[in-house]
Amino acid sequence: MSIVSVAFHNELFYLLAIIPSIMLNTSKAFAPLARGSMQQRRTFINWMTNYPDKIVELKRAHQVGGRSTFTWLKQPQDKMVTAVGATLMTIGFLQLIPGYYRLASGKGKLE
Repeated sequence: MSIVSVAFHNELFYLLAIIPSIMLNTSKAFAPLARGSMQQRRTFINWMTNYPDKIVELKRAHQVGGRSTFTWLKQPQDKMVTAVGATLMTIGFLQLIPGYYRLASGKGKLE
């Protein structure tokens, strides 16, 4: 090995050894600048994280009546929702009766 190649290898190893410390020092120098410019106004996320907790109220509502009351009838608005659902199901089943009659008797066919 010549003196030039030994000197080059020594210099190369020195650079490879010093590069991580250079990168670390420059990143530390620019960190305060980056922190100030990357500050965000997180209004939507703050709204979600600071949303009032209603779990205790809901739990209390579901414990009223014990096991004798159905779960879907324990909250105040549940009776109206159940009534609307039952009405829609009744109307649908009542429409099945004439449909089955027409299928069985052949009435109302398009000719």
